[in-house]
Amino acid sequence: MCQMDGSCPAGADSLWTQPACHAPPGGGLGAVVFTNLLATLLQAQRHLVEPESYPPDVAVPDSEYDFVVVGGGSAGSVMASRLSEVPQWRVLLLEAGGNPSLVTEVPGLFYSAQNTDADWQYRTEPHEGMCLGYIDGHCSWPRGKVLGGSSTINAMVYIRGKKYDYDNWARSGNDGWSYDQVLPYFKKSEHMADEQVMKDNVTSVYHSVGGYLYVNKIENNNPVLRSFVEATREYGFQELKDFNANIEEGFGEYHMNIKDGRRWNVAKAFLGPARLRDNLHISRNSHVTKILIDPETKTAYGVQFKKEGVVYEVKARKEVILAAGAIGSPQLLMLSGIGPKTHLTEMGISPVVNDLNVGYNLQDHLVFIGQVVSINKSRSVPMDQNFYLNAAYNYLIHRTGPLSELGPMPAGGFFRTKNCDKSKPPNIQINFVYVSMNDTLLMNAYVSALGFTKEIGQKYLEIVAKSDVLLIYNTLNTPQSRGRLTLKSEDPFEHPAIFPAYLQHPDDVETIVDSVEVMREILSTRRMQEAEAEVLDLELAPCKDHMFDSREYWICAAKQMCSTLYHPVGTCKMGPSTDVESVVDPLLRVHGVANLRVVDASVMPTIVTGNTNAVVVMIAEKAADMVKEVWSIS
Repeated sequence: MCQMDGSCPAGADSLWTQPACHAPPGGGLGAVVFTNLLATLLQAQRHLVEPESYPPDVAVPDSEYDFVVVGGGSAGSVMASRLSEVPQWRVLLLEAGGNPSLVTEVPGLFYSAQNTDADWQYRTEPHEGMCLGYIDGHCSWPRGKVLGGSSTINAMVYIRGKKYDYDNWARSGNDGWSYDQVLPYFKKSEHMADEQVMKDNVTSVYHSVGGYLYVNKIENNNPVLRSFVEATREYGFQELKDFNANIEEGFGEYHMNIKDGRRWNVAKAFLGPARLRDNLHISRNSHVTKILIDPETKTAYGVQFKKEGVVYEVKARKEVILAAGAIGSPQLLMLSGIGPKTHLTEMGISPVVNDLNVGYNLQDHLVFIGQVVSINKSRSVPMDQNFYLNAAYNYLIHRTGPLSELGPMPAGGFFRTKNCDKSKPPNIQINFVYVSMNDTLLMNAYVSALGFTKEIGQKYLEIVAKSDVLLIYNTLNTPQSRGRLTLKSEDPFEHPAIFPAYLQHPDDVETIVDSVEVMREILSTRRMQEAEAEVLDLELAPCKDHMFDSREYWICAAKQMCSTLYHPVGTCKMGPSTDVESVVDPLLRVHGVANLRVVDASVMPTIVTGNTNAVVVMIAEKAADMVKEVWSIS
């Protein structure tokens, strides 16, 4: 945060501090904005973060609770809130991070939360044929290390997936997980604030009001993105008003978890209403290092964690519930002796409590971001030197303007490529990132967050200096590749090794290139030609022997420019006992270990069609009812 004299402390976040740390030259409106900004900043900061929105921190937890929930992200926040609804149950929630910061509360600054203390800052392992355009061959995998987890640093898009996804889970032996069975849990958590959607869904088939999770559509007036949506309609796609209804293909603006211009993360949504409950304790900055398991009875009875340099043990009378995510939960299981026996033995972990395929079945929505489009005839207002000053002022005073919304990427769509089975959901999702000409602040944040090599990052900066830029995110909904997560050592503070296996299945490569060709056709529509849209050559050195815009070129480019859409799942696969690859049963109980349950994205047997945060909330809502039923509370 800037000082009152305008100076910036070392390490200040550039995307937030730069507009306020450099007074505009001369006088006039810019100087007035700057002065008023400084005068209101401290007071506005309190209203933005509102630490009283969350339960207080417990410095030293008690020695025993009924339930110990590990991870205060989307799943953990829901579980702790719902379980503490039962007055006679005492619940402890352990979160490795702290409270959300000012930056995470501002929707338009979501990129700047990456690579901060609110992010675990995971990196994938180098592998041939993937992430080659990133520093040292590592793709960045941001995950929230903060109350609210990844819902505190994500893009806030609310998409549930398609009916097929859940019916397919059920067909695989996961009784209780069909679409008709999970839909009530989506609706239970939701407060749909989009009046038009509620009017269109008079019978409330898909949506509801009164839940904790605020869902709304933020009006976006960006003319470039509007032009693109119009171009997709010209091409033949529908314009969708609701991505969570029954129409599968089309483009439009997304619903978001934003309320009154602020991020509505899951911790705020679910823990806020529970903050005064005496039976709910939350311990922040508490890194769980091991699940305590009786090796003879194979029963989980507590956890070990470290807080402020002190190691604690806490017991769970009823259950230990893992909600540490698709990376944290499998890591913790393996550290505790649950996982592939050969691997655990190699890591020196003993005893091996149960030999399960923990860490396998890793899936993610890989995204190809090498289709870069210049918009040479834009209807947008040219950017001036005071843009971010004015944006910050409007946000702090009125909670309006570009910082109050998703900013560069509020719209997208779904479609099937030419080889997609028509009986299955769309295999491609398209997202956009729009950057105005000369907006080097946003482009720098984008380049830094993704971790491009210096050469590629410089190319992006050169492009935005010449025109408006539309970055197309070609996202693979149905990856055939399967990765794996393993331990690097028995040290619980060392990140695990992440092998996402991007593009290792040839069908994944073909699907991505097919989607690029569809987008090329959309860019050829009259609407985009009026905007003088042009696909640019990033001049990728490894692809120089291929003709630009040829299929061979895009195959090469995919290996350079594919990364994550931040949706890792599947590493503690849900399945019946007959499924030898599964880790948890359909009640989300770890096979062969009593009183231990996993309730996060890691349990998804197959990844859903679209963003995953809403799905994780649903999983935890359903899991909470399962726990209540088991322990005889209706």
